[in-house]
Amino acid sequence: MICGRPVQISEVGYIFDSSVDMQNNFTSPALKPNAIFDVVIIGAGVIGVAIARQLSHYTLQVAVIEKEWEVGLGASCRNSGVIHAGIYYQPGSLRGQLCMEGRQLLQQWCDDLGIPYSIPGQLIVAQKKEELSELKRLLAQGEANGVSGLSIVQHDEITALQPGVAGIAALYAPSSGLVPPYTLTIAIAESAAYNGVSFFLDNKVTGITYDEPIYHVHTEKTILTGRWVINAAGLFAGQISKMLDISVPTIYPCRGEYLILDKEVGKEIKILVYPAPPQQGGGLGVHLTPTIEGNLLLGPSAEYISEQEDHACSNVIAHQLIDEATKLWPALPADSIIGAYAGLRAKLTPPGIGGYDDFFIKEAPLFPRFINLVGLESPALTAAPAIARYVMEIIAARESLHHKSPAELRDYHWPQRFDSLPEQEKEGLVRTHHDHGEIICRCEGVTKYELLQALQSPLRVKTLVGLKYRCRVMMGRCCGGYCLPRIVNLLNNEYGWEPTDFYLRGKDSPMFSGWVKKLCNG
Repeated sequence: MICGRPVQISEVGYIFDSSVDMQNNFTSPALKPNAIFDVVIIGAGVIGVAIARQLSHYTLQVAVIEKEWEVGLGASCRNSGVIHAGIYYQPGSLRGQLCMEGRQLLQQWCDDLGIPYSIPGQLIVAQKKEELSELKRLLAQGEANGVSGLSIVQHDEITALQPGVAGIAALYAPSSGLVPPYTLTIAIAESAAYNGVSFFLDNKVTGITYDEPIYHVHTEKTILTGRWVINAAGLFAGQISKMLDISVPTIYPCRGEYLILDKEVGKEIKILVYPAPPQQGGGLGVHLTPTIEGNLLLGPSAEYISEQEDHACSNVIAHQLIDEATKLWPALPADSIIGAYAGLRAKLTPPGIGGYDDFFIKEAPLFPRFINLVGLESPALTAAPAIARYVMEIIAARESLHHKSPAELRDYHWPQRFDSLPEQEKEGLVRTHHDHGEIICRCEGVTKYELLQALQSPLRVKTLVGLKYRCRVMMGRCCGGYCLPRIVNLLNNEYGWEPTDFYLRGKDSPMFSGWVKKLCNG
């Protein structure tokens, strides 16, 4: 299996090097005898990697443990990618506080790391008179949280902001935004890796022991020792805490399914369009969400389930999503659906009650320096940088932290997509790097250069999903029908990947069993 090798970073992204080798110093590094990390973070979702990046700016030895082969494969890459304004959360709650702080910090982090985002605004639409009181409640709540620019607009103003949307009135929130959640998570993780954080991917935690003042985190492959442990395991945070007999709130998995519409449809909707939120249930209702890449998302549903990794999608839910979304946009072209996916929320409110509870971020009373983060559902993506700072402040209250000098910190910048560049710049890049002249993915305009560049990620790439989230291959309307055979041939011809080396997400998702000719004795 080929891993990306460490490369240099410039203002425009990775520096391409055609020699991809089998070594990578950023993931699963060799542990020195008796090595003790200052902080061990369990979970490489957006919260875990944000904490890692925050701590990487201090003179600390930090490790991140993740059971998956890639970072961010849970809820962090399976959501709407919305930068929430701060409307939906109780004033004075930790959720509301961290959402408001996180919204500003998130945009700053995106600017620093070169992550694309936009602030198109949001309409929360009332379609019945009974829903008008809910708009007024949200307006008052948002203003109490410090959200600026909120206003209730009538039908004509709705049409001016977003033609085609049906509603008698709406709450307009101009500060709501969008960010690609997988790009955000990977970029934050790679920035942390570039600044000294050690990543142990494909390392499922099997147990934790405490030998004052040290914790020993046991995985299927190794044992990591640390003074602080941060439990950011998402849906699995409860199991992690029970390894030390720590009591945390019960987590209820809640599945949300989405439909992806073609970019031709995405041109029609330029603003986030939400319904007035349902009084019960696990979410904010089915909404229309444009994306940075140009697609349109319908969803999510909200279905409490028993399994923590059940990402199945169904025709029944798909029809429900279409029906609900059509109420907001009667002209919705349902024949333009090109894909579907599902994400799981880690809710603290049980079925039958729904709604939201506050974030649970606390140091365990009987186990010093063990911090549990539980129930961090929406707006956790928005709040991630603020959550990271909040955790850092818990640590700083117990011991002195020392900033690294500017010379000790390495700049990182997410590479700009070739397809988004002006034609003149594309021509210049093709002349400089001929591999930009070969298109691997026609739907998304991904070049051979970009694919090879993604292989050299600061974090190893071992799966097709890892490539997909880094350069958008297989994310277009043909769902990989054109580019997947080319990716397979490229990696086989240039790097010797065999059919059994190709996995979608991890060891449980092999793509091929062998070559057809060989299997048929031909």
